[in-house]
Order: sequence, then C-alpha cells, then structure tokens
Amino acid sequence: MTEGVMARYRTSETGQIMTLAAISLVMLISFVALAVDVGYFYSVRRKMQTAADAAAVAGANSIGTSNASNYEQAASDVATLNGFQNGQNGVTVTVSEPSLSSPYPSTASYVEVSISQAVPTFFLHALGYSTMNVSTQAIAGSSNPTSCIYALDQSKSEAFYLDGNVTVDASCGITDDSSSGSALTVDGNITVDTSSIGVVGGVSKSGNVSFTPNPVTGIANQADPLSSLAAPSVGSCTQAATTNSGTYSPSGILSSLNIAPAVYSGGMSFSGILSSATFTGGTYGNGISLGGLVTNTTFNPGQYQNGGGTGAAITINGNSSTTFESGSYTFCGPVVLSGNGTVTLQPGLYEGGISITGNSNVTFSAGTYILAGGGLSVTGNSTLSGSGVTFYNTSSSSFAYAPIDLTGNETANLSAPTSGSLQGILFFQDRSVTGSSSNGSSVVGNSSSTFNGVVYFPTTSLSYLGNSSSTGYTFLIADTISIVGNANVSLGSNYSSLSGGSPIKSDALYE
Repeated sequence: MTEGVMARYRTSETGQIMTLAAISLVMLISFVALAVDVGYFYSVRRKMQTAADAAAVAGANSIGTSNASNYEQAASDVATLNGFQNGQNGVTVTVSEPSLSSPYPSTASYVEVSISQAVPTFFLHALGYSTMNVSTQAIAGSSNPTSCIYALDQSKSEAFYLDGNVTVDASCGITDDSSSGSALTVDGNITVDTSSIGVVGGVSKSGNVSFTPNPVTGIANQADPLSSLAAPSVGSCTQAATTNSGTYSPSGILSSLNIAPAVYSGGMSFSGILSSATFTGGTYGNGISLGGLVTNTTFNPGQYQNGGGTGAAITINGNSSTTFESGSYTFCGPVVLSGNGTVTLQPGLYEGGISITGNSNVTFSAGTYILAGGGLSVTGNSTLSGSGVTFYNTSSSSFAYAPIDLTGNETANLSAPTSGSLQGILFFQDRSVTGSSSNGSSVVGNSSSTFNGVVYFPTTSLSYLGNSSSTGYTFLIADTISIVGNANVSLGSNYSSLSGGSPIKSDALYE
C-alpha cells in the first residue's frame, strides 16, 4: 500500500471516530438528561401527589360540614400550603365534585383535585424541550363515621366504663383510644350491641357480659373527630352603675306593672300579689327576685345583673309563668329557677350559669347558650325541652368553670341545631378546661329523656344516661365515658334532619 493511500485511510478513520464520538456524546447527554430531568420530574410529581391528596381530603372534610359550599376554597388553600398555587409558576389546580359509581360507596360525597405544572428542564433543554408537563390527581370522600362513642383519653384505665344492669344498643360503633389493659371495663349484667367495638388497649370484664360484635383490641389511635370545630365567641359582661338607691319592692295587691330599666343598690323584689309584671327591656339590677304570688312575668331583651359578687341576676320562685321574649340577653350573675313554674328562656350570655330545681317546666328557645361559669345544674323532677339549641360550657373572669350536672329525675328532650356553624352540636365543653375530677359532667335523664346531637366533653369525664329520639342521633365524645346503674341506652344514627348530614365525617382517600 502506498504512503498516499495510507494517509487517506488514516484521515477517513479519524473522521469516523469523530462522528462516532459526536453520536456517543449526544447519547450520553440524552441519558444524563433522562437521569437528571426524569428524576427531578418524579420528585416534583411526588410532592404534587402529596399536595393533591391533602387538598382532596380537605375538600372532602369541608363538603361534609355546614361549610360545604367552600370545599373548592378549602382544597385550593391546602394545595397552596403545599407549594402548588393555581396560576403561579405554571401551576393549574382544578377542584371538582365528581359523581362516582361502584366500587365507590354511594353514601359518600367526593372531591377530586387535579394538579398540573409546566416544569422547566435542565439537560433536556439542549434537546429542544424547555418544559415538561407533570400532573396528578386525587379523590377523597366524606361519609358518615363508623363510631358514635369516642373515649379520647390515651392512657387511663376504664376510659369507657359500664357498670350495673346496662344495655347499649347503637347502630354505630365504639372507639376507645386508651392504651390501658383495662381501657374498656364492664362489670355486671352488660349487653353491648353496636356496629363495631375498637380498643387501642385491652378489655376487662366481669359478670354476665355480651358483646356484639366482639371488641377488636390493638387498633390504631383515633384523633378527636371534632378537634377542628371552632368554639363560639363568648363575649363579656360589664356591670352597669347603680341608678337608684334602696330596694324596689312593690307590695299589696296589684293587677299589673310595667317596669322601666333601673339598677337598684338593694335589688328588685316582688313578693306581693301581682297578676302580671313586664320588664320593658334595658339594664336591670342588682338582682331580681320573683316570689310565688306573681302570676305572669315577661322579660324583654337587655342586661340583668347582680351588681357583682356571687348573687343571682334573676331568681324565679313559685308557680308563676315566666317568658323571656326573643332578642339579645346578657345575665351578669346566675339565673336560678325553682318551684313549679313554667319558664321560656332565650339564648345569650349566662355568666354564672343556670340552676334549675324543683319541678320547673323549662323551654330553651333555639340558639346558643353561653354558660360562662356556673355550668348548667338540674335537680328534681323538672321538664326540659329545646329544639335547635347548643350549650357552650366555659368560664368567665367572675365565675369559675362548673360542669353540666343533669343528675335529677328530670325529663329532658333536647336537640341540636340542624344548620349553621354548630350544626349537630348539643353540648360543647371549652377545650381549655382541665380534666380534674371536679370538672366531670353528667348528662343523665330519666327513661323518657332524649338528647339528639353531639355531647362533646373533649378534656373531661362524662357520665351519660339517655337515648336518641326515634328519628334522631347521638354522639358521645369525651375524655372518659361511663354508663352506670340500670341503664338502657339507645343511640340512633338518623341524620336526615341535618342539612349537611352527620356532624362528624369520616374522610378517606380513594384514589
């Protein structure tokens, strides 16, 4: 082979090597691009999926409450908190309420969240791909919960305690969060028939005990299902200055009185024979006492005060008929009802609470009753009724917290609101209250008593005896729960009266 031919051959070989090297470099860049960019896309999608899951659950949680119309905003807000805000950095967040068929449960309401983003590339940019679209979706559903009895304490023995001749019949389940070996304790002739019984810890039983179904122990801890429920605003009570000295005390036989606003240093006392008394509205005090010979009394909206101290703002004795007309009321001091009278109360601020004794017949008009200290105490054979009511039990600067104490032989038929922010909430204990033994509440009525709604005492103990109405529902949620004595407790789960369904929802991520 001549030298010229060899030179041309070497030149050709060099060109081939350069071509192969160039092709290999392109392939190497492509593989690096795939390794780096695809890995980055996967990382973005993983974060995106987490955001979509959380947003869907937030939307499902909202759609199952009285704020159902805000489910889109709730889902979008959570997506933003997780780094994906609609319209920013190429992100699109779509929230919808899909209609799904089997295998999705037909009893649930669903929220679908889709998130997409044009994600910038690194090495793929050299190949002409400046962005790649990454997307994901999630579907969550909100349905009625499986449990209606929740013992929230995570360590106490006897967190749920049954003793005596007790029958519990519920179309829903029991959840006991205590890890104690005797978290669920039953002693006596006990029959429990529910849809499920789950206990984090163990079960201790003695006597003649029947469970349907048998308890499942070792379950995962369940969070307070109402931990996100906002408490109502409480307000405050400012005692007005005295306007009159002495005591207002009309005497003799009188047909009727119209009583203008006034604050007497010695209070207002009515003990004569009086067919009717009307408080025209405004500020009254200091302390009003109605004796047994006042036949009919009408209160109009305003502030009724005790002048400070521990005395009652209003004391109603005897057999009179007393009506508080609708409107805004503030009671600076306890309201005490005794005797055999008939009383119609209105929602408002009850600083010092409400005490009911004797055989009073008391109607609670619809609304929220703020018990700012003093609680609600009922003894004797009184009759209580109220539809659309919530009792929020807290304290004030003047009166210490006191429990709900329904321990007499009263007949109570109380039901929670069917709409609004407190839909389904009958009793609501301030979460800041400590769980001391003196703070434990009793919601106990006779065999004819019904409590429709959520009985919620998240940090204190609850002793309960009552039923749901035939078309109603009851939730018992407390730090610890006891049912003791000769008790036949029937808890329903009919939420047809509520605009948003069950006040407690069980949220699940389906896709």
